[in-house]
Amino acid sequence: MNEDRIARRVLVVAAIGGLVGLSACQKSGDSTPPAPSARPAVRKAPEPGDSTPDAAIAEANRKMVAGVPIGASTAPVEVRFDIERAPVAGSPFDVSVAVLPEAPAPVLHIEVRASDGLVVVAPAGPVSIEKVQAGTLERLTVKASSAKPGTRVLSVTVTLELPSGAQSRDFAFPVLVGAADAAPVAASGKTTG
Repeated sequence: MNEDRIARRVLVVAAIGGLVGLSACQKSGDSTPPAPSARPAVRKAPEPGDSTPDAAIAEANRKMVAGVPIGASTAPVEVRFDIERAPVAGSPFDVSVAVLPEAPAPVLHIEVRASDGLVVVAPAGPVSIEKVQAGTLERLTVKASSAKPGTRVLSVTVTLELPSGAQSRDFAFPVLVGAADAAPVAASGKTTG
């Protein structure tokens, strides 16, 4: 594992600790409604045999960081995330999201929201996945950007349409956005550009 990836994981763990503290202080009635969005995307779940779910789940558990649950919901779902490259202000970056349903559901909905200073470029609206099985892994790539460096929060709400009724669970992901590199330095030591 390279030093950049280790440093990024240490920063993510520190930010998660801060979010856990914030979530403990959150009032149960406080919620910001999501911004209006385009028509939801619908994607069919993979057919059996498309990949080995156990291997994909083991890899997600090994390589990805668990999302911080917000609120007291016990909906049967977990969410994990990873950022391949350290985000830099002014440049779009991808956040890999893995949704791990623990109960079968005819439909699973995923909504992504961003804190102030962070913009979600894609998906353009909620994503719906049909015929979700327990013990599978559903992947989503979120493209986001931030004009300025700093700590941002990406929120994901997963709703399972269960036979007993809809159940939702909210997760938060801290995103540390670094400053863009300074102007290149010439051999003389003076900045160029």
